[in-house]
Amino acid sequence: MTAATFAKGLEELPRFEWRGVPYSSWLYRVASNLVARQRRRPAWIELAPGLASDEPSPLEEVEKNDRAAEVRAAVRSLPDDQRQAVGLRFAGEMHNREIAEIMGRSEGAVKLLTFRALTTLRKRFGAPLPEETRRAAGLHGEAHRRRPPILPPDLAEGPG
Repeated sequence: MTAATFAKGLEELPRFEWRGVPYSSWLYRVASNLVARQRRRPAWIELAPGLASDEPSPLEEVEKNDRAAEVRAAVRSLPDDQRQAVGLRFAGEMHNREIAEIMGRSEGAVKLLTFRALTTLRKRFGAPLPEETRRAAGLHGEAHRRRPPILPPDLAEGPG
């Protein structure tokens, strides 16, 4: 602070006017102003990369909350049975068999309800549909389903 006071004093020396008060009083006033300014303005602290927060920024939090609200609204717009199946599957973290028992439907019906709900949501949010994902991966039509049958180890090696 002393060095800053003298530097500022030298810088402002042309503005110093003699008013019957010693120069040292004026210099004390310069020091007082520097201290007051420093107290008003918090010092800037550089954080090392390892000390920076891993917490999401306020903007990221707002975007995340907005996206969650969009998803909730989209799920609310689904037909009742699809909404129930998706809610139990993802919010309730249940298996299809458990959902089928609760809804009084077959496990296949629950799979179909969930598939239809997810397809609707994917279309609404512009996410690729399962068929588009397979095409992008280079799997066309039925080719991805044609796999050689899995044989027991003793038959897979061929006759002895």
